[in-house]
Amino acid sequence: MIKLKLFLWGLAATVALAAAGCALLGVGASLLPDPTIAAKYKGLTGQKVAVMVWTDHALAIDWPTLQLDLGRGITSRLQDLAQNKDHPTELNGTKFVSAESVVRYQHDHPEADAEAIADVAPRLGVSRLIYLEVEDFATRPEDSIELYRGSITANLKVLEVDHGKAKLAFDESNIHVVYPDKGPEEGSPGLGDPTTYEQTLNEFTVQIVNRFVPHQEERK
Repeated sequence: MIKLKLFLWGLAATVALAAAGCALLGVGASLLPDPTIAAKYKGLTGQKVAVMVWTDHALAIDWPTLQLDLGRGITSRLQDLAQNKDHPTELNGTKFVSAESVVRYQHDHPEADAEAIADVAPRLGVSRLIYLEVEDFATRPEDSIELYRGSITANLKVLEVDHGKAKLAFDESNIHVVYPDKGPEEGSPGLGDPTTYEQTLNEFTVQIVNRFVPHQEERK
């Protein structure tokens, strides 16, 4: 009988220790840094880069500064990373054309909208062109005029230019971002159009820049 009790006590202690070990492993895992995700496109190193944003006529009317704001946000974030002493090696020696110069070219050459981007890219004087086609942008859900939820969908292309010829080197379609990402689909009150506009572009900018540099994946 005594041996049986000792066996049961030993078994209970083993189970308790195992449970404690699992709990400690869980705590340890939560303290680990988020996993690092590699860049999807690594060809910006040592290149002269421009960011061009395309929107259709309707979006340009509704959001006249969208091209410049988005182009400036992506360019500035990449430039800041390149100038940081701890910047990713993917941006070693990379130089960037100002977003203002790119938008000025678009305004001065409206005929470029009807041309293939591979024909336009060599005229920009760059060796890499990050090209975004914005398909949809809004700060409010379609069925709401009083609630706010930002939404943007765009296609991303990277063109490599060499000796006056451009080729498509990277292509990703339907990149979609909403803000707030965990908010109700019908929208949230009180955010306002300016805040929703700015934060939606900020979230989208981060997603685009993450295609070009290593980054940590956030745990859901």
